Amino acid sequence: MRKYSLSKLVLGSQWLNDGLIQHADGTLSKGFEMEPLSSGMLEESFSGPISENFFSKISDLLTKLPNLFDGQIILSREELRTKEVSGFKTKLYFFEKVQKPESYSHIQSLLTELKLDPQPISNIAFKKILKNIFGSSVLANKLPDISWESEFIKVNNKVVRALSLTELPQLTWMGCLQPVFEYPAEFLVSIKVNVPDRSKIKKKLETKRRVSHALSISSSLEVKNIESNSVLHSSEETLERILINKESLLEISLGILLLGSEEETMKTARELERVISGIGNAGLFLEGLGALPIIKSHIPGNKTLGIRKLPILTENFSHLLPLFHDYSRVNDSSKLELRSRTNEQSYLNLFSKENLNFNSFICGASGSGKSFLMNAILSSNLEDDSKSRICIFDIGGSYSRLIESSGGRSISLSTNEAISLISTFLNMYPVTGAGFFRTFLETLCGSGSHITHSHRVALDDLLKEIEGTPLSITALIKNANTRSERFYQDIGHWLKPHVKFDKVKDRKDLIDLITGNATAFDFKELDSDPILQKTTILLLTELLWKDLVNGRYTRTLIVFDEVWRFFAQSKTFLEEMYRTLRKYKAGIVSITQNLSDYGDEAFAKMLFTNSFTKIFLQNGASAEYLRETFDLPESDIERALSVTSKKPHYSEFFALSPNMSQVFRLYPTKKFYELANTENISNKPKEETI
Repeated sequence: MRKYSLSKLVLGSQWLNDGLIQHADGTLSKGFEMEPLSSGMLEESFSGPISENFFSKISDLLTKLPNLFDGQIILSREELRTKEVSGFKTKLYFFEKVQKPESYSHIQSLLTELKLDPQPISNIAFKKILKNIFGSSVLANKLPDISWESEFIKVNNKVVRALSLTELPQLTWMGCLQPVFEYPAEFLVSIKVNVPDRSKIKKKLETKRRVSHALSISSSLEVKNIESNSVLHSSEETLERILINKESLLEISLGILLLGSEEETMKTARELERVISGIGNAGLFLEGLGALPIIKSHIPGNKTLGIRKLPILTENFSHLLPLFHDYSRVNDSSKLELRSRTNEQSYLNLFSKENLNFNSFICGASGSGKSFLMNAILSSNLEDDSKSRICIFDIGGSYSRLIESSGGRSISLSTNEAISLISTFLNMYPVTGAGFFRTFLETLCGSGSHITHSHRVALDDLLKEIEGTPLSITALIKNANTRSERFYQDIGHWLKPHVKFDKVKDRKDLIDLITGNATAFDFKELDSDPILQKTTILLLTELLWKDLVNGRYTRTLIVFDEVWRFFAQSKTFLEEMYRTLRKYKAGIVSITQNLSDYGDEAFAKMLFTNSFTKIFLQNGASAEYLRETFDLPESDIERALSVTSKKPHYSEFFALSPNMSQVFRLYPTKKFYELANTENISNKPKEETI
């Protein structure tokens, strides 16, 4: 076959300015680009009342499109070739033919009503659409020659194949074409939409019904009359939906364009045929000799081929629209490479500008990847902002490799170092009227139910006597013993084991550790002395809080990994931290194996309520606990319980916030896996501490 250069003939359209495209016949189209909606805003599998209401709203908005509306929807799925972790990025484009540039855009109004964010299409965005047909050379303003082969068109060393939807699903349901739109390959889906004259359509249907009725009342057993009965039923139903349900009849043409080698495009085409055949027996046809006119018809502005038009009512069409995708990019972009289950690029940023606070919690069973995920978040945080600060409190040293590779210090506190740290703090910071010192003494006294309200009043009284001076445990006991009331005597008795803090040499170098940009404290060696362990964590938290006021760092992330149980009796102190930290661009991450481990339901609710981002890994909480304690909707519970992991390939987690409900996958690079993997970390040789 003789080959002709057809590039300009096939293209036919050009970008004029932002949001405006001119076509070969001189007509204009307004164009918009946007991200799809996250499917997490609706129930899982679009099954539930929220989904029903949303799709009903789409159908209602479609019926308001004017007669002779001529538009196009394009979904483009592009592979991320510059990323170390493979994935895809999906974009939506909408076009509407208009009389003049200042004409009202019905499609923009519809998209805005659906909470999409339509932006006028840019020159680079229009070129990216054309790249799916003409290859990457169009990005450099070069239009390559194309030739028409027997089953495709050829562009340089690649081919473009076209598939057309020739049979609508016999039964549509909400999001029924999602398996196609989320297929893991590069492709472009084009849906041309026309609204015929409604009065003419109504007259045609009424005429068709009368003719079918006349034919069906004669010998009904004849084949032709059986067919007439079928047509009559179809016409009756369509008319009923138009007249009573106020739907509109649309004409659509759906095509899929594939660019690549002959072999890979053929393989993808066959897979897509298989996928779509399982969707209500829909039919997808791989174009052969007619590929060129089909491809041309799906370039914005070109005329729709009548032979590929399919009639569809607005309710059914609303089910087919590619508005949703399994992903989330509502957060600011980050160096944290995350993907959805469809391998779509997704973002999670604890310091995203729309977050009302920067607190979060992570829960998951042992071995589910909690520390691995936290290592990834911390690493990306340091890459996103080199002036940020991270401070970690954990048991087991899960973050030592990451901290040390970032130039920070990771220290495993011994009993003597913890005592020196507390003693130095008490000498450096005089007693104030703030609530910390009472919480500190309560912790030394055991932080249990044995401490009553009267004991707390007694503590306040004793602290007031020495306000403005360094806290001496010996002096406090002496003052308590001078009182006759039992509550003072109890306090003096409980504090006796801690007079050692008055006799230890100061270690200011330990205090200075908290001011570093990356510091990790491991409290494993203090397990044998729970009160000392609790007190040290509390004191370091207070030091960190004091340092935040200086504002030396652009943002601070504080991590408490499996140490929150030590704060169970310090709720007031913690609530104040949660409320105040945002002022200093700081956030707390709480990590635990299971939400029920917090023990106190009120304490768990406080953490849950004050954490903007909630992250669940495998077996982080039971359905009953999530339902009864936190009143989560069933769709979020289902997503939280569905997460899994496939070591060492990826780890899944579910993230929940007021504007996100998404299952993410973390695919580690080899370098990061070696850095962040916490398995067998106890075998690492212990380094000398300060």
